[in-house]
This record gives sequence, C-alpha cells and structure tokens, in this order.
Amino acid sequence: MPGKQSALTSALSKGKTTQVNSGAQAPAGSAAAALACKKIDSCPRESFPCLYVHENDREPLDAEKFDDEERTVPNDPAARFLAQKAEEFEPASYRRGSVDFGRPSIDGRASLDGAGSQANRWAKLGSPAMASSFMGPESVGSLPKGLSADQRARLSASTPLTPSLQILKTMPPESVSARTKEARRLRRRLLKSTVLVFIVAGYEGKRFIYERAKELNVKIVIIDEGDSWSRQLLEDGVIERFIPFDFSDQETVFDRCMTVIRRIEKEEGQVDGVLSFWELSQALVSRLAEALGLPGNPPSAVDAARDKQQTRTVMARAGLASPKNILIHSPADLPKAAEHVGFPAVIKPITGAASLGVIRVDDQEHLEGVYSKVCREVGSLVVDPKTGDFAHPDKNEKVDDKTSVVRQDDGSAFIAQTFMMETYLDGPEVDVDVVFNQGACVYGAITDNWPTIEPYFNETGSNCPSILPMKNQRELCELAVNTVAALGFQAGVFHVEGKATSHGAHIIEVNARMGGGPVRDINRLVWGVDLVEEALLAAAGIPSCPYLSPYPLRNIAEYSVNAEITGKLKNVDFLQEWQSKSDVLYCRPLVLAGDEVTSVKDGLPTWVYEMMVTRPDIHEAIEYVKSIEQQVTIPIDT
Repeated sequence: MPGKQSALTSALSKGKTTQVNSGAQAPAGSAAAALACKKIDSCPRESFPCLYVHENDREPLDAEKFDDEERTVPNDPAARFLAQKAEEFEPASYRRGSVDFGRPSIDGRASLDGAGSQANRWAKLGSPAMASSFMGPESVGSLPKGLSADQRARLSASTPLTPSLQILKTMPPESVSARTKEARRLRRRLLKSTVLVFIVAGYEGKRFIYERAKELNVKIVIIDEGDSWSRQLLEDGVIERFIPFDFSDQETVFDRCMTVIRRIEKEEGQVDGVLSFWELSQALVSRLAEALGLPGNPPSAVDAARDKQQTRTVMARAGLASPKNILIHSPADLPKAAEHVGFPAVIKPITGAASLGVIRVDDQEHLEGVYSKVCREVGSLVVDPKTGDFAHPDKNEKVDDKTSVVRQDDGSAFIAQTFMMETYLDGPEVDVDVVFNQGACVYGAITDNWPTIEPYFNETGSNCPSILPMKNQRELCELAVNTVAALGFQAGVFHVEGKATSHGAHIIEVNARMGGGPVRDINRLVWGVDLVEEALLAAAGIPSCPYLSPYPLRNIAEYSVNAEITGKLKNVDFLQEWQSKSDVLYCRPLVLAGDEVTSVKDGLPTWVYEMMVTRPDIHEAIEYVKSIEQQVTIPIDT
C-alpha cells in the first residue's frame, strides 16, 4: 500500500547511508587477531570470491549452465585420467546430481504450504520429533569425554578404510581435490554408495537434505524417535533404513547408539560416516564418529562451539576480538554481571538455538526483569514427544524457579539454567558460511542479515552478495575463519554469525553444521555451492574443494515479515498477486488462516510470511523486496 513503511523498511533505508566507523579504537585482542590473520591468507580469492567480486568487470556466468554435467573426455592427461577413473566407478544407473537453479526448495519452509497450524515459526522449524534435546550442559556431561589427539590417531589407524576411502587412496590427491568440474564429478562418484548414518532427521522442512543425498546415491540410515516424520522417507524410497530410537535416557544414549550402528554395519555394510544437520545432535554425533574411528571433528571443538561462553574463552586465548562476557547461574549473579559487562548488553542461553531467549537489556532494573521473564519463558518450553514442537506447558503445570525446568509425565523437558551476558554489539549482522577441509578453509561466503526485531533479535531478512564496505567484509570473513580454526574444527560446513560493529568485526556464535532457513539455497543460487553436498563429503572423509562461480550467479534478497499487531490471521490470500512473478522465487505464508500471531509489543513476534526475489543488481533486489513488503497488508483480526 503506497505510503506504508514498516519499522524494518525504515531501518534499512537509514542503513544505506550509514557507514561502519572503522576508525574507532579497537578493543583489546583485535590487534593480535589482525596480526594472526596476516600470517596466512585465510580468505584466498579462489575460496572467497565474494571478497573480490567488486574488482571484477566480467559478465556474470550463466546460472543455468554453471552446473552442466555434460560428459566429455578432455585432452589434458590428468583430466583424462579423472574421466577414466570416473567411468570405472559410475554404473549406467548413476543419477546426475546437478544443482537446480530454478525455484528453490527452501529449508524448513516448503512444508508449511497447506501444512498444520503454527503458533510461531519455532513450532515448525525449531524442533525435530524427539522427546529429549541434547541441549543442556548436563546432557553433554552424560556423554563420554573426547579422546586425545594421539588416541584419535591410533584409533583411526586401526580402523579399516571404508570402500570409498580405499578407492580414494589410489588416486592423485591433487586431482581429487581440484576446484574443477571433473574433480567434483569424481568426488560425487566416491560419495556414491557410501553408507551414512544420520542422528535425528531434524524438522520436516529438512527433507530436501535427504532427497539431495538420495540424488547423490548415498545409502541413508536415519536413527530417530519412532514417531518422527522421517519414517515417511523410508516409505517414499528416499532412505534405506529408518531405525526407531528412544533418546530420553541420556545416560545410556551413547552406548545404545553404538550398538545400533554396529548392527547397521552387519546388515548394510561398513558405515562411512555419522552426521546430523540438527544442532542439538552435534555433541552426540562427534563422539559416535570418534569412537567408530570415522571422519569427524573433535568433541572438544563441538562442545566449545555449542557453549557460547567456551567460544569466547577460546577466542580470547587465540587473540581474537571478543566482547566482555560473564555467566549468570542465578539471580544472585546479576549485580556482578552488570558491573563486569555494563550496558547495553545481551543475555542468552549458553547452549540455545537461533535467537530463542536472546534479549537486549539496557540497565540493572531491565536486566532483573528480563532475566526473570526469560527463565520462565525459555525454561517452561518443553519438547512435545508426539509433534516434536517446542511448546509452553499447560496451565496446571508448574515451573521450578530454581532450575527453570518444567517436567511432564512423559519426562520431556527443556532446561535453561545458565545464561551468558555480554556487551551489546552494534552494527549490521552477517552470516559467514564456510567449508573446511583438512584444517583449511576451502569456501566462504558472506550474507547480510537485516536489522532484527529487538529486544528479541527476531530475524527479518537478508541479501547476498553483501553490500557492506569490502574492508568490513574481509575483517568478518577472516575472523570467522580464524575462530572456526581456533575452536579446533578440521572439516565440514559451519555457519558463523557475526557483526561489523563500530569497533571492528565480532563473532556472535559458531554453529557446527550447515545453517538453516534459506542458507543452503542462498549459497547454491548465488555461488553455485551446495552445502549439503559438502557436508556429506566431509562426513565420509572425501576431500572437499567446491567448484564455485567467481561471480554471483544471482543477486538474492529474502524477507521474513513479522506480525505488526497481535490477533488472528484472517486468510492467506494476500500474497497471491506476487506468487506468479518470474523474479519472485517464492512468496508464501508461514502461518495459516485462523492462526494466532503476536507482535513485538506483546512478546516474541510471529513470522507471518516470507519471500525471496532476484534482480540483476543486488541493490535493486533489496529495493524490490522492500517495495513488496510496503504494498502487502496482512489481514489480522484483533
């Protein structure tokens, strides 16, 4: 509607003329971090084309042809060897694993078209179908401690090579790891017929992960709760095995998982890797892979990334810039926290997921009120064992103020005992998605996140490529790479959240897995890199060096619109006129007619609809998606 301007639109408009003050004095540690980054080129051109895109004056590549899988035998002897090897390992039934640059299947969202009711997006996107979450520190504490480097090396040496790694051993390493189409084809063929075990499928919107693995001819085994949606994947022929598993007894979950995987090896053949795309399973996955002698990252690295305070400690020891922070275990810690950190500040659960329970505080009184509220709201959330949704307890259930735990008859609970308070970071937020191989970063891309809805830090939208000054982009990418390395990660896909503040680049958190939401599709559509494929390669121990475009294939802007007022959504017809436009990749509701929605004035706001657009210029894409938001009126009954 003409003249309509949301708070987000206003903030974005102001942000276009605001530059990050890179001349401000940097906090302690920044100089050391900068010096460390200069010792090696942590963001080389071939891995980070996003940092050099403004230097290029060539026309963008054709997105439709970038992943062309046409089979030719080149004249180059090394390339010819690769082609010949590829034919040896590729039966005629091989299904081409090309990237589809058409309308994307977006992580966690397509399933909402005509799906069941949603009180807020956490209900559909925030939880798998499992009665226990692995979220609290006490859950990790029940798992075995990680092995030392020597113990890992000895165990790995004594573990027989998987069939794919036996083949890999016969090939020239530089050819398999080349950044070419031929090498990518060979990596895909090495991945073919590998047996990968997934611990918890995640929410239903992650179905595309298993469909992509099926396209790459991976043998997929999912271990999940018996009533998980992922059982349907077996009936649909997407996976080979679905194994129902009770995760509620965390004291025995590791040993029981090991027993199940050993049984899988007897029935399906040697397991090539264990992995999960679900954040809360990472601690268990790292220990299973380690104990089995399979590829994977040290549990210490995963634990440090999962615990925000540990992440800060590791960064400080490595001389990387990190904001002041302190742990809050109880209300008695609040005065000390306020004195140490100061205001404005942010409090967040140390092992939380996404922005759940993350709130800005501006003074002592505000801190005390918010802390009490967050303990009750986050601590009272439970995981429904039937639906897998995070939900608030019924009225007759009680919250334990001391432990912030609600327990139901079935024993499920969501625990949020410890929070971290840290300095509020001003400036624009970004995502840096990186791929590591043998301890080195082989791919990275930066995406701008739009202003969050405070005080809850609810996400709103993003664009890629970034429009931040190149100096800030480089600082953020270098800090992200150095932080992932400092944590001890060796291989895999990592989603790093950061900010370009008035006193330099800062990291918010490191996720030890591929990002959710539109992250996979943004990287795939803009740079031609499929993060699902790279994660599968890492899990199987196959070298990763993505074949990627040196120029943006598309300019993407995506927008998740929050409810402006609290009430009941009348209908979802208000988006119809935009859904058929060629430059609108999707425009769809996230709630259904009749659902209750909440505005920021009344609590954590509800995402009502989302859209993604593409335009020849990134600034045009941003303005276009903003113009759609201004014209759409959400029909809500108050």
